[in-house]
Amino acid sequence: MVQAVIAKIISLQSNFTVGENEIAQYIMNNADDVVTSTITTIAKNTNTSEASVNRFCKKIGFKGFNSFKVALAQETFYNNMNRSDKPSEDESFISSVSRDYRHLLRSTSAMLDEEDLLKAADAIKKASIVYIISYSSNTFIAKEAEYKLTMVGIKAKAITNITDMHICVANVRPTDLIIYIVNTIIMRDIFLSLNTGHDRNATIISITSYDSPKLDALVDYKFVTSDKIIAKNSQSISNSLVFLYVLDVIYSYLLDNDKALTQKKLNNEAIINNHQVLDTHLYDY
Repeated sequence: MVQAVIAKIISLQSNFTVGENEIAQYIMNNADDVVTSTITTIAKNTNTSEASVNRFCKKIGFKGFNSFKVALAQETFYNNMNRSDKPSEDESFISSVSRDYRHLLRSTSAMLDEEDLLKAADAIKKASIVYIISYSSNTFIAKEAEYKLTMVGIKAKAITNITDMHICVANVRPTDLIIYIVNTIIMRDIFLSLNTGHDRNATIISITSYDSPKLDALVDYKFVTSDKIIAKNSQSISNSLVFLYVLDVIYSYLLDNDKALTQKKLNNEAIINNHQVLDTHLYDY
C-alpha cells in the first residue's frame, strides 16, 4: 500500500518547529527531487542539518531518512502514474505494459543508494561463497545470479527451495554472503532463515519489494524495489524485472571496479563460444 507521505506532513504541520517547517515546505514543493537527493543535499537546501532532517523523518512516523525516502518515492511514482501518464483510450497492450515497466524501473532507481550498492558489490567480491536465495516464480533470478558470478570467478550457489535454504543458512560461515531475492521477508521460513544467517554472522543482502523495519536489524545491505501492485497491469506483469535490474546494477559495479573480473568474464565467454563453434562444426559432418 502506498503511504500518504505528503498528507501526513500536512496533517502534522501545526506541530512543526521553524526548521521542521522549512524541511516540510521543501519536501512538498520538490518531492520529485527529494527522492533522488541525499540527506546532505536536503539539509543544505533547507538551511538545516542532517540531524534535523533525520529527526523530522522520525517525527512524521518513519525510522529515519532512508525509510522516509522509500515511502516518498513510492507515493511520487503512484501519483505521477495517475496524473501525468494516463494511457490513451486506444493504447495497445504493448505500450501499456512497456509503460508500467519503465515506471517501475524509474521508481526503483530512485530508491537505490549508490554507496550501499558499491559496498554490496565489494562484499560479494570478498565473500568465500555467495548463496542466492529465491523461490517460486523468482527462482530463475537466483540461477541467473549464480551464472553471472561464476563467470567472473566468484563462487556462487543458487538456493531455490525451502529445505535447501534452511540447510544452507544453518551451515554458513562469517566469511559467506547470502542474497535474499524475495517479495517480502514477512514469511515464516524466510524470516527464520534470515535470523539464522544473521546469528551466524554471515553478510546478508536483501532485495525485496516490501520494506520492513525488521530488515534493518537483520541485513547488512537492504534494497527495496517498486512493487507491481501499483502498476496498471499488475495482474499480468511481475516484480522479476526490477529484481534483475538491482542485481545487474550491483554486477556492473563489480565489473567496473575490478578489471580482473571483467577479463575473467571475457575469458570464460571465449571458452563457451569456442565450444559452440566446435559443436556447429561437428554437425556439419
